[in-house]
Amino acid sequence: MRIVQVTNIMSHHQLPLARGIAELVGKGNFRFVTTQATDEERRAMGWNPEENDPWILRAGEDEADRAHFEHWWNNADIVLCGDRLLEKINNRLAHGKPVFYMSERWWKPPIGSARLFHPGFARMAYRFRQLAASPYFHFLPIGDYSAEDMKRIASFKSRRWRWGYFTALPDPLPQRGNDLQGFRVMWAGRMLGWKRVDTLIKGFSRLLDERPDATLTLVGDGPEREKLANLARRQLAPGSYLFLPPQPVSVILEMMRQHHVYVLPSNAYEGWGAVVNEAMSEGCAVIASDTAGAAKSMIKHMANGLLFHAGEWNKLSELLILVNRDETLRLKLAREGQQTIAECWSPDLAAHRFVSFCEAMLGGNPLPVFESGPMSPL
Repeated sequence: MRIVQVTNIMSHHQLPLARGIAELVGKGNFRFVTTQATDEERRAMGWNPEENDPWILRAGEDEADRAHFEHWWNNADIVLCGDRLLEKINNRLAHGKPVFYMSERWWKPPIGSARLFHPGFARMAYRFRQLAASPYFHFLPIGDYSAEDMKRIASFKSRRWRWGYFTALPDPLPQRGNDLQGFRVMWAGRMLGWKRVDTLIKGFSRLLDERPDATLTLVGDGPEREKLANLARRQLAPGSYLFLPPQPVSVILEMMRQHHVYVLPSNAYEGWGAVVNEAMSEGCAVIASDTAGAAKSMIKHMANGLLFHAGEWNKLSELLILVNRDETLRLKLAREGQQTIAECWSPDLAAHRFVSFCEAMLGGNPLPVFESGPMSPL
């Protein structure tokens, strides 16, 4: 079985799954393709790893790779596509060749489905509806919110399967205890308005009333950085917070091991939030906005993480105070969160399920049924 996985830019969030598939089907039967060059901001954040595996094709940067990509697109048994190549998808479907299309939310708030009033989006939605009618088209929504959005415009006739991002697991998994000093809270990413880092700063300010030695580390850059720095100066005590520039992925992961709590305060524009996978696998207790895709798909409140609604900084402060007071709860959340990623959302598990599903489908055999996690029905 030959599989090609397609995405727009090189990402450390995509490569672990690709490696898992390559190992299962054989590296000669697999290609991972990027269709665009990575911008400088993401390069600085480690989004363009200098991988030289022969199964990687940088079609957006190299003419020879582009030609190889066209061959693989037309001849592979399975296409796993994360780019909006709707016409290319249509061409495969017309020849009876399966396509698994994976996507975050198209209709992200605050505009949401009102984008359909734009002629370009309306045409794209109509085209997608046509594609979804093909028996060879399968939809892999990245997050349950994506599934709900697309259900409004297309009927998949049971060809819709739960999906997400699958980050690399540390080996071995960190064994976290109560050995860290103080109480350390962390966030990392691009400082954009919809990331709602202001909510975290405000929520953390109330924690300081109870825990003056707590520290907040914010890693990243972006158009909101100066605004956030000014807010921190007004709200937080000197020495209680630290702004750091973007760091390589390996550094971010090491920092997670040195923090008690990771917070994802983003609003519903956060289609997934792969940093949640990383923080949970590194042993952080995660507090996340319930409007982020990763949180809705993977986190159960008070079981393997804590949830609040985006923008509700008072509720976030209550949760920070709760895990500060209750060390047993914090350790439980960290342990269960790590177990969730290792056992339910790992790249190896996703690769195994995807490959076994495709083998059964191509062989005309009964499809495997998974109750939850990747490739479970929606």
